[in-house]
Amino acid sequence: MTARIAYLHCGNASQLRSFEDFSHWLDVRIYLGDLEKHDLSQYAAVVVPDAMDAPRIARHGPQLNDYVRRGGFLVVFFQGEADWIDVVDLDWWPSTIRDWLWWKNGGRAEIHQPEPRHPVAEAVPLSAMTWHWGGAYRRHPQARPILSLEDGSGDLFADFPDLDGGGRLMVATLDPHLHNGQRFMPSATRFLQGFYPWLNREVGIARGPASRVTYLQCVHTLDNWEPAATAQSLEAAGFVFRTHPHLALDEAVLGKTDILYLASNHDEHFLASIADSLLAFLDRGGSMIICGEPYSPFLPFIAPFQAVPARPFDNLKVRVRDDRAGMFANMPEGFDGWQGVFGQYARGWSAMPPGAIWLTDVGPTDDPKPADWLWRYPSKHGTGGFVLMHNGDNMIRYPDHGPAKDTLVRDICIALRALRLAHTLA
Repeated sequence: MTARIAYLHCGNASQLRSFEDFSHWLDVRIYLGDLEKHDLSQYAAVVVPDAMDAPRIARHGPQLNDYVRRGGFLVVFFQGEADWIDVVDLDWWPSTIRDWLWWKNGGRAEIHQPEPRHPVAEAVPLSAMTWHWGGAYRRHPQARPILSLEDGSGDLFADFPDLDGGGRLMVATLDPHLHNGQRFMPSATRFLQGFYPWLNREVGIARGPASRVTYLQCVHTLDNWEPAATAQSLEAAGFVFRTHPHLALDEAVLGKTDILYLASNHDEHFLASIADSLLAFLDRGGSMIICGEPYSPFLPFIAPFQAVPARPFDNLKVRVRDDRAGMFANMPEGFDGWQGVFGQYARGWSAMPPGAIWLTDVGPTDDPKPADWLWRYPSKHGTGGFVLMHNGDNMIRYPDHGPAKDTLVRDICIALRALRLAHTLA
């Protein structure tokens, strides 16, 4: 059986948001109220994130302890006394940080990663483990400490790798999922960005880096059918690139794709006929780049294209508004003018779905509209991929000169890959 990782939650918004952020590294999200229906023995690891209400998780203590006794790997983040854990005798005490403004007063908290350092410490540096904590565990003879109080009086993160029955337990009094989900503590996000890839390696799971790009061919003109320069730039950045006629798109192609690029001048009628397959692709984590001026909502989140007034010509000048994902970082002034002609890149906009990020402006400066927007598909499983909507021409054409030539699509794909690997947009 393929190794998998389960993630528990109690409906807490931060837990759900953190699962969505790191869904590339996780396999299934289990609601605490449904836990008894699940056979945990099928999972190589089970994660109990922080922000759990103590009585609610304690009711499931027997099932979780039994999972460890049968050889499972249980990872528990819990601020407070997790007295429902009985596979080892934990002695918790209510320690917390002495200086809540440590980051202003010297930038150092009273913790350290003890030597010899645990392998987790190689993946998660001390700076990504440093904020506050909710108690400490007295040093246990079976524990391998990962993060400890500076005076040696207790551990904030510890590993019990050789328990009876072949099971394993990790416990931490840190709360990275809460703060990552609140978009409040950058070090907590960095903690999870290091921890989850480490956990996958530890249980023998190798996940691809979301690097397979399929370019959907729509018209036999210019370089739109075989974009050789785009292929070269993507392959140089570590992507696997291939082309495929969009009218022949099927489940087999979608199953071998991480980023689906839909060039302009596509067949909306055909795309509407396979909308369920495209939505399923987004639901399981695939991402899409859509170029064009949509006439009909061939996907339910797409709105009809609306042109901006063409006079004065400055209305057609596209301006970067929000580049937190780094998609336009290499674009020079005038990147939107193919052969120097503005209006080729985008002449209008489409309404954004709730939660989308407005990337670029088009139209009057006192009434701008979104030429490009970025949105995460709201999968009910928390695994949704991203959509980059470009309301204009095929993006392989921009810019058409200078040192950044042929890099726009590459940089967009790099950003989408990073987002799937949990580089959040906070």
